[in-house]
Amino acid sequence: MRLLEILFYLLKINSKTTIKNLAEMFNVCEKTIQRDLDKLSLLGIPIISYRGVNGGVEIDKNYIIAKYILTDNDYKDLILSLYISQHIKPDLKKTDLIEKFRLVDSDRCNKILEKLKEIFIIDLDEDQSINKKDVYKVIEDAIDDKSFVKLQLENTVMEVFPISYVLKKEGLYLYCYDEEYKLVLMNMVFDALKCDRYYTGPIIKYNDNKSKLKNYL
Repeated sequence: MRLLEILFYLLKINSKTTIKNLAEMFNVCEKTIQRDLDKLSLLGIPIISYRGVNGGVEIDKNYIIAKYILTDNDYKDLILSLYISQHIKPDLKKTDLIEKFRLVDSDRCNKILEKLKEIFIIDLDEDQSINKKDVYKVIEDAIDDKSFVKLQLENTVMEVFPISYVLKKEGLYLYCYDEEYKLVLMNMVFDALKCDRYYTGPIIKYNDNKSKLKNYL
């Protein structure tokens, strides 16, 4: 989601900014912003970088998001993803990403969203979601910085290297590493603390490892 936020911000200001400014705005380190900009470049977004005292980054001023660059299915998939994500992660509501898509194509976005609200009702425990937002923030910062995180569960504390979230029928899990790969059910996590311990070794992605996982908490 941060990639979209950076893209919309650069389009909005339509001028040069610094990686330091972006890092402060999105509350991540400068290396994370640089990786995000590299990803945008790989996706075909013309990011221009300037070095030196007056350096910075901007999007080529000749670049315009075409109104019809996204098909109806593209829009439906994106809006559905954002609609679900905003209910799972309360912080996403503050980013107004759906509102930003409305700026690109208001009629199409509104039509899809209205239908979603009629046929796809999400009824989650709002209090629980709010209480968990700090936990998610700590874990996501640890993922960005490749650091370990200490998780407080009901009857135990574990220190793990977080890799990614995995949504299964039982709920949202954290795929992580602690001498072995495991899945931790996020509903069981009551608190999280970032550790001053980092991991630089190889990582096995979840899809390449899910058949071997034994720990479901």
